[in-house]
Amino acid sequence: MNIRRLGSLKLFSNISTTWRYIIALVVCFVLFIGILSSGLFVSKLNLELGDPSPQLVTAPYEKNIEDLKKYYQDQEEAANAVKPVYKHDEEYLTSIARDLSTAFIALEEAITSNEDEASILKTLRQTAPFNILSQEVLQGLLNSSSELLDEKEQRATEIIFGNARNDETGARNPEDVPTLRQHIKRDIDEAPFPNEFKLFLKEFVDVKITQPTLEEDSEATESLRQNARASVRLEVHRYKAQQKIVGPGEIVDEKIMQVLAAYGLVENRSPWRSVAGIALIVLAGMATMIFYAYQYRKNVSDMTKKLVLIGLMMFLVLAMGKGVISLNLGDAEYNAMTGILIPVAWATMTIAILVDVEIAYLSAALLSVFVGLLADPTMSSATGWQISLIALFGGFIGVHSVSLLSQRSDLARAGLYIAAFNVITASCIALVSGTRISTWLVSIGLGIVNGVFSSVLAVGTLHWFETGFGITSAVRLLELSNPNRPLLKRLLMEAPGTYHHSVLVGNLAEAAAEEVQANAILVRVGALYHDIGKLKRPYFFIENQFAQDNPHDKIAPTLSALIITSHIKDGLEMAKEENLPQVLQDIIAQHHGDSVVSFFYHKAMEDNANVPEEAFHYEGPKPQTKEAALVLLADSVEAAVRAMKQPTPGRVEGLVRKIIKDKLNDDQLSQCNLTFQDLDKIATSFVRVLSGIFHSRVEYPDMQPRQLPETDKIREVGDREDGELPAEKGHAAEEAEKTDNS
Repeated sequence: MNIRRLGSLKLFSNISTTWRYIIALVVCFVLFIGILSSGLFVSKLNLELGDPSPQLVTAPYEKNIEDLKKYYQDQEEAANAVKPVYKHDEEYLTSIARDLSTAFIALEEAITSNEDEASILKTLRQTAPFNILSQEVLQGLLNSSSELLDEKEQRATEIIFGNARNDETGARNPEDVPTLRQHIKRDIDEAPFPNEFKLFLKEFVDVKITQPTLEEDSEATESLRQNARASVRLEVHRYKAQQKIVGPGEIVDEKIMQVLAAYGLVENRSPWRSVAGIALIVLAGMATMIFYAYQYRKNVSDMTKKLVLIGLMMFLVLAMGKGVISLNLGDAEYNAMTGILIPVAWATMTIAILVDVEIAYLSAALLSVFVGLLADPTMSSATGWQISLIALFGGFIGVHSVSLLSQRSDLARAGLYIAAFNVITASCIALVSGTRISTWLVSIGLGIVNGVFSSVLAVGTLHWFETGFGITSAVRLLELSNPNRPLLKRLLMEAPGTYHHSVLVGNLAEAAAEEVQANAILVRVGALYHDIGKLKRPYFFIENQFAQDNPHDKIAPTLSALIITSHIKDGLEMAKEENLPQVLQDIIAQHHGDSVVSFFYHKAMEDNANVPEEAFHYEGPKPQTKEAALVLLADSVEAAVRAMKQPTPGRVEGLVRKIIKDKLNDDQLSQCNLTFQDLDKIATSFVRVLSGIFHSRVEYPDMQPRQLPETDKIREVGDREDGELPAEKGHAAEEAEKTDNS
């Protein structure tokens, strides 16, 4: 029952922690949306067209106002001005040509026929238009010659179709058909045809041309009208933030009303569509950040807590940005540039130091988008994008400047880099956009202030974020690794053997950490401090005895074990007095796990077989992280290899792997997330480093002083000053050689 109860409590604790972070992320999401869309919600004015304005009304944010009403009117006027395009009714004209050809063929057959006239006339009247011609006209046609009939047909075709196909004389609608006939008949009268032939053609025109010969080409006409509409330019009026829209007492005309409506100052225009768009952008940004952090930055510890830190940093930047963009510099264009002051680089530098460099780059990209939305919630103007661009490059430079940070004072130099790149970016934007010189100079000044302000904020707030979130930055660790730190200085002076042992342990553990994606800086600094508890009784530890009597020979094994194990407790007390970070205190507490002080335990067993093993155990806990486990292994391996008399590479590797296996079998590595593959990499790394430290050396033979010729001796004596003798030099050289051999 108790076990179940404990298990349920643990599960509840895990769930409650998870929900706390979920709630924190949801709160960040809501806050982001609220602050980014706040500019969309403005108070309404009770104004109508023609009313005098009771107050000065300014633009709440920069926006391009498009005169859509006039734009659409101009488009329709341009389209209506386009004349319709006509094309020939080819099907109808082809039928006319076919009938004309048929009539001439029938006429030619009638003229050349040998039948009697009555039969010819009867046959001829079966073809239009001969059926409506008078007897006199038909007889006149039959009496004409057939020699020039082809020329007459060709000329008649030119007259009829020349008018029918002509865009000016052709019939576009039924009302134009009589006019077309008149044009054709006039040309027929002017042609050198016999009268009966003219009558024949006129009758043909009256019978066959009965409908329009041109029809509208709707596709071509619509294409021209679309081109006409596209040629109309949309008038866009850019309003800067805080630019005057209408002054007190001024009449609200249609143009002013349109601007007020575009900002939602008079109409009940719902901003929720824009809010929904902002919400989707924020959601996509946060989802990208969370996915990248958990998918590609798995080696970063406490990622959930650090994501909350990132959310807080972003909100603080946006909150400051909200105040910054409301500054009034006395000019609409200057006011639009105030967004450059938003300290995006402060956030990205802090995130790079406390969380991760890669995540800081992603944060810079997201913040640049958010800052652009803050400056212009609709992103309809160029200024929003310009501020986003400056924020993006400034954030990137901030991350790069602190990626190799070694001390907090380096943040001042990072501020200068940010200021310089802000100037470059602002200048490039000014050249591209054609900004006036005064606005360009203002943007440069704001960029410089941004760089300095960001670095000052980073220096002033880094400690508070470290403390508040319990995060130990690489900068803090590098500062603690300075040999002039009080504890390390004491360790060097009072326990030099322990100090040098700690340095070697740090080298071993750091090399292994790089192989298993652990925090190499934390491992190295943790190794430097892991044995500071030995400062309380340094000579009870063999590395500090230097051929003196071993005090353990004079006391009981149980007391020796108590002294040895108490260096953990003493180290923790010293660490707390020096305010060392918790991560270092954890390494101090865990670097021996709960293992047994085997030497004194076995010694006690020789005197009393019933001695309790618990008295010889370290208190623990076992290593909880990769970093603590690496220090544990490096500590054991370095001490064991240093004690070897002939550390050949093969013997070193065998001993290293045996120690790691013993620690594994002793269950000391069960609570850290090291894999068997990691242990193999650690062993290989240890062997590589140890082989370079404990390599065999050449034993130099005793050297006799070289006998110089008499002339060289005389020359040497002559070269000496103040009566220095050659024998003294030989003695000094001999002592130096002895020192080298030792």
